[in-house]
Amino acid sequence: MLRMQPLRLGFARSLSERGIVPPEPPVRVARDSAGRPLRDERGQAVTLAAESDAAYQRAMELYHQRVAVLAVAESLEADSEVTFETQRPSGETGWIEYADALYAEMEQAGFTAGDLVHLCTCVCRLSNLAGDHLREAGRGFSELRPEGTG
Repeated sequence: MLRMQPLRLGFARSLSERGIVPPEPPVRVARDSAGRPLRDERGQAVTLAAESDAAYQRAMELYHQRVAVLAVAESLEADSEVTFETQRPSGETGWIEYADALYAEMEQAGFTAGDLVHLCTCVCRLSNLAGDHLREAGRGFSELRPEGTG
């Protein structure tokens, strides 16, 4: 049995302070059927977010993966029986690497995507989060591995 605690109030803010931020989708110029750029009333080219871009989708999955493992790790700090070999950074740098190393460690320990989704769901319930980015973190990260983890 795992002993988990709710996420602290500043968890989401601490993510962005530590460089864990969602990627921005690439922007492309909107074009008409003849291939000419569409322009607004001021004559400026109209741009669209290319959210279906494959690189953006991979970056978004990686962001959600990092949020998930960091949330689970923070929640499990309440359990003295659970330790990670990966050392938590002491300052505001190294958090992306920490999240990626935690994911690799969990994967090596035999965690499945379902295990991580289940733990994220428990963290959401404990923290009274409804529809927050942690729920989003459970989607789709199972297919993505940080560079160097195979």
